[in-house]
Amino acid sequence: MENHQSSQIRTLSYVENEDHPVFGTLVEQILHLLNSRLIFSDIIIHQNSPLMLRQPKGLVAVTDSPITKEELEEFFEVIEPNWSERIADRAFDRSIDLHTARIRANCFTFQGKKRLGCVIRRFPKEPVALAELGLHRDEQEFAKLTSGLVLIIGDTCQGKSTTIASMLDEINKQRSGHIITIEDPVETLIPQRKCIVTQREVGVDGDVESYYLGALDALRERPDVIVIGEIRDAQTAQEALALAESGPLVLASLHARSTELGLQKMIRLLGNSEAQSQALAYALRGVLCQALLPSSEGNRYYLATECLTPGPALTRMLETGNISGIRAHMNSTTDAGCHTMNASLEALLSGHKISVDDARNATTDRLGFADMV
Repeated sequence: MENHQSSQIRTLSYVENEDHPVFGTLVEQILHLLNSRLIFSDIIIHQNSPLMLRQPKGLVAVTDSPITKEELEEFFEVIEPNWSERIADRAFDRSIDLHTARIRANCFTFQGKKRLGCVIRRFPKEPVALAELGLHRDEQEFAKLTSGLVLIIGDTCQGKSTTIASMLDEINKQRSGHIITIEDPVETLIPQRKCIVTQREVGVDGDVESYYLGALDALRERPDVIVIGEIRDAQTAQEALALAESGPLVLASLHARSTELGLQKMIRLLGNSEAQSQALAYALRGVLCQALLPSSEGNRYYLATECLTPGPALTRMLETGNISGIRAHMNSTTDAGCHTMNASLEALLSGHKISVDDARNATTDRLGFADMV
């Protein structure tokens, strides 16, 4: 978008952008957007291009005015005084409280380090109430667990962190204990209620170097609940399972497209051994797979979910590594705590809340979805 004149991205009208302060500093412009009534998930900033918003139905430019290199440098200075050293090696993340809002900024260079860029995601100042997320009652029950492993599965940017923060705050309201989170970076701040909350950040200049080392430390810190922000490697997967076997409740997120793909990935990271499959089968308390879909009007997102709560039959499948049988079981079972993504999508479609195309993109079972539609 070096030349915005040729861009086909729509620009907000004067009424839509609520008199956006074109001549304010970049921080002031960002704050205005964060506190506006506009619906968006991210602010995308490229040097020499206008501010962009990622809305439910796609990208939109805030104004026609391009952001200069000097404005981006001034913003980087606010969020990271040593930004020029950080960005010389690679992109860097920072989560900060920016006056009235909490954000995560990923700052980077592109076009051979000739231009600067930034993607900003906003977070609620406090966790969203669990009952307001759109989770089924069975899924909300995961917050009542006191031990075992719960996997939160989905693609990137599907609200996994928001769900985990809401579950933690529900635990925080209902019982006393020590909650430890290992995040990269720390996103939503969990207030101290009945629990003491230790939120540790992963990174070179964070609290701990990796998720694995954070998980290794956690057991010595007398936790009741542990959150592992993402299981990326074998060491972290093995430590998450070991923690779940040792007493506390472990909530962990995993990038995967569906419940069975998430479990396949977990078993692969654990080493594909029969012993580890059996250990996972006995430690696993639930799997929540989720997707965010734009509304038909494009003015909000709806949460669609798939839930697995292991009963005897599913436990046997996991023990023997029979992951391919899980989909058929979920389609046919009447077990409490189990439903498919297609069932969730069907409810949203019947309420005319989402489009068929968006539902088709979100399904975890395309053949089943085709039959359903």
